[in-house]
Amino acid sequence: MSQQPSLRDRKRAETWAALHAAAARRAIKDGLDCVNIDVVAQEAGVSTRTFFNYFPCKEDAVLGLQEPSVEQTALDAFDIEGDLLTEVSRLMLSVLRTLQGGDDSNELRSQIYQAYPHLMHRRYQYILKVEQLVLETVRAQLGESRRWKDQAPDSAWQGHSVDDVAFTVVLAASTRMRYVMQKTWSNPTHTLQFEALGEGLELLRDVLKEVL
Repeated sequence: MSQQPSLRDRKRAETWAALHAAAARRAIKDGLDCVNIDVVAQEAGVSTRTFFNYFPCKEDAVLGLQEPSVEQTALDAFDIEGDLLTEVSRLMLSVLRTLQGGDDSNELRSQIYQAYPHLMHRRYQYILKVEQLVLETVRAQLGESRRWKDQAPDSAWQGHSVDDVAFTVVLAASTRMRYVMQKTWSNPTHTLQFEALGEGLELLRDVLKEVL
């Protein structure tokens, strides 16, 4: 059973969403250079000091980006003994979805990226953080897994370190995230993104059969 968010968590989510909405509206209406943090905070009903408790800079507020996290529900669903590429890809998508709060609507963000394409680099920096979090999780769990400890002498992993294997699997999963984001850009809902992930994994396996 999933735990209901506390009143404090709900209030924090509401404040985060209000700051993002105010900053994004200002960027679309007045231009990114004219987004004023004091005005954004005032429109969201908080102090400027509070703004910096939620966002390190106005660009992150405009884009609605926040530090990624590995939520307990994602960890509980992750099975290191299962199909490794599928499990790591699903974990990465779950962590990727923590980057953005609020609803699943992408219309406003799409307008902002079209107007200010250089901000895509800012998003990419956060995606690198997602990959690092997933890598740390996979590396730790793989090293303690039965599949690693009980591998046969002729296993394909023999001669490779757990760090290198984990990195390679995470890198492969990252390519599927690009597929998911491309396929669901206009409507990045939870359901559609995980459906696109399944399609992308099937495609990857079919392509690898032909090229390997």
